[in-house]
Amino acid sequence: MELKSFAEDDFDPKKWINKAWSTSGSQEKEIFVANTVTRLQLYMKQLTNSLDETTTQIVTSVPRILQDASSLQLEGALLQQKLLALEQKVQDVEEQTGNSIESLQKIDQLKSRLENAASALREADKWAALATSLEDILEKGVPFKVEGLSQLAEQVAAMTASLEVLSDAPDYEIKRLQLETLYNRLEAAVSPPLIEALTQMDADRTSLYVSLFSGMGRSLSLCRCWRRAAAARLAGVWRTTTNHTLSKLTDMLSQEAEKQVAWVSNVLKSETPLAELIRLYTDLLLSLDPSPIKIATASLKLCSTPQEGITLLTDLKTDINEFVKCINAVIEAPRPNKETLLPATVRELGRAAYGPLRELLPKYTDMQTQLFMEYLNDPLLRQEDLVEHSRALQSIAERVESWLSSSSEKASRIAGDAMYPFYVPAVENFITALSSHISSHFRRIESAFLSECNVGECVGVLSACFPAAVRLAATADVALQAIADRRGGKCESENPHILSDLPTLLLEPEVRQRLPSLKTDPLVSVSGLRRTKDQLRGLARSILRNPIDVQLEKIPQLPVWSNNDALSTDLPDFALSPQEYITEIGQYLMTLPQHLELHLTEKQAPLQYLSEVCTHTCEIYAEKILNIRNMDALGTKRCLTDIVYLSSVVEDLGSSITPALKNLEKSLRAATPSANVNTE
Repeated sequence: MELKSFAEDDFDPKKWINKAWSTSGSQEKEIFVANTVTRLQLYMKQLTNSLDETTTQIVTSVPRILQDASSLQLEGALLQQKLLALEQKVQDVEEQTGNSIESLQKIDQLKSRLENAASALREADKWAALATSLEDILEKGVPFKVEGLSQLAEQVAAMTASLEVLSDAPDYEIKRLQLETLYNRLEAAVSPPLIEALTQMDADRTSLYVSLFSGMGRSLSLCRCWRRAAAARLAGVWRTTTNHTLSKLTDMLSQEAEKQVAWVSNVLKSETPLAELIRLYTDLLLSLDPSPIKIATASLKLCSTPQEGITLLTDLKTDINEFVKCINAVIEAPRPNKETLLPATVRELGRAAYGPLRELLPKYTDMQTQLFMEYLNDPLLRQEDLVEHSRALQSIAERVESWLSSSSEKASRIAGDAMYPFYVPAVENFITALSSHISSHFRRIESAFLSECNVGECVGVLSACFPAAVRLAATADVALQAIADRRGGKCESENPHILSDLPTLLLEPEVRQRLPSLKTDPLVSVSGLRRTKDQLRGLARSILRNPIDVQLEKIPQLPVWSNNDALSTDLPDFALSPQEYITEIGQYLMTLPQHLELHLTEKQAPLQYLSEVCTHTCEIYAEKILNIRNMDALGTKRCLTDIVYLSSVVEDLGSSITPALKNLEKSLRAATPSANVNTE
């Protein structure tokens, strides 16, 4: 029987009995209950006996455990007393030995001071001997043979080391100044033969001087001597070169770059060979004779056309790019110890390399302006015919986009974003000149239109002034679109390499600050061109509406509105017909669509012009009717007949009369309730 169930917290007698009964098989209940009760009683008796035995064992063992605990407590107390005694002994020992340790420390410090003093005395004697020896060498003359230079280098290194030992001596500053003076004299004495060895690139002789300068701690002076010698040698090669060109100069410097870095690293033992090379090339580019700037300026003067000048600037940028590419390759080449270059040092080289281009860039504006102006010297612009002149200007405007795109691409090849301060003024000059041509022709068309109006010969859409004005307005619009497309140039990288940051290398700070506005702000000349375009469209509408305005101007003075006899007033409605002025207007309006399609290329433009003319006709017609005085009944019928006729013409053209004219028609009908005007 499993007894674990009785020990569970959620023991349920019913569940246990049911479970036990389910496992009893087919046994009768009375027998099952009797057997189960007997077995439970036996189990309970066994548990009781086991509990009694365990209790008896615990009771008999408790006195012995208490005795053991008491003994352990006594032993702990004795151990605590021993630890306290030991601690006291340790404190006594520390007190007794503390004074001895302090004495030993003082003795050790005293010993160290005595040793330092003795060493200082020995170094002072050594210093005096070395200083006297070096003084004698300088008086007699510095030896330039291998053995003499080797010994001198060892002596100099010993003097430098000796001075470091005497750093705590009271007369250290005096000795330092004395040694500095000796080294200055020694450097002055050995500089000429050193520069000679560097110029000849004699590695063996140079190595002796490198040891000497290293002993003096004057590696910077050694590098300065190297730069002087290397610059003098390269300048000599440049002077003897025939036909000085920038491409030859950049080739010479590019071929020397890697060799000079290897020389500075291996022979001069410099830890900054790249920085030394960059300083050398910076100084050299600024001191060459003839200078790169003088060569570039002279080459530009030989250019006979603006196109040749722009090509020269492009070639100049290409030559400089080759040099910059070579320098970047030397800088990025893998080396055992990667050298970190100061941005200012690299930037100085970039400014020197791009010096010729920076000098010539201001001349680009004049050259590009001249090139643009040549585009406007078209022989067709000299003809007198208004339409042909407008057509010639439109042909030029249609090529503006390609001209601007081509010139912008060439300008970008010259100096990237740095060209904006010089390219934008040229574009301004070009657009201003083009706008001036358009404005001048606009005044000619306007003058011709006014002349036609004065003599009564203006025929509206059939006048030569209308297609001339429409085509010229389209010319201005095409030019404006080409200028707008020009603003969408691609941007350069925001964080370019130092030698590729052309705005910094080519532009002055105040010009560079204006660069973002030059790239995004609209051109000043655009506003004038846009104003001219609006004026041209207004002129085209005035020409188109002129025949209508002439007819409408007659309305208030027509005698048909009043003083009609009584018999005429009683005429039937079908006897009334539109008057001559309104039929002239209607016929003119009906001919407009086919004429407008001849002169307007855009699909929606004819409809737009036609809708504007219809609206204008209705508005002015309503104004003129309101100016009629003393309109009698027959005059009112005639006016309503004219309005109905105009309405039908306007509707046939796909438009509708204006609300003002419609309200006026309603008012006139209300004033003549007996009228029955045929509106069909």
